Amino acid sequence: MNSYPADERRISEVERGLACRAVVPMPPGESLVAGDAILFALAQSAPGQDPEYVKGGDCVRVVLTDVTDLDESDPVTGRALFQLSWDPLGQVAPTVAASRRPAKSSRPRAKV
Repeated sequence: MNSYPADERRISEVERGLACRAVVPMPPGESLVAGDAILFALAQSAPGQDPEYVKGGDCVRVVLTDVTDLDESDPVTGRALFQLSWDPLGQVAPTVAASRRPAKSSRPRAKV
């Protein structure tokens, strides 16, 4: 599974379903396709240095729905840039069982 550095704000946005896309540099020899899982993990960085993951830091895992080669290179690393997409997290979809339940009436029932 590929890991990508992120800050607390980015992780929170992904967890709450506010972010469902990212542009990332692809490590040499790596590839991603729809259905692959990636991890955004808390990292800290200093100017001019690679980010360092925070041991025991927060992270969020997503399953990719689309991977697009942007035909551009990251100006810092020179690696190819890809846009990754996933379904928004944190949004509860109704289950099949819940959608088949009859709606309850707000009218009182007549007594027999």
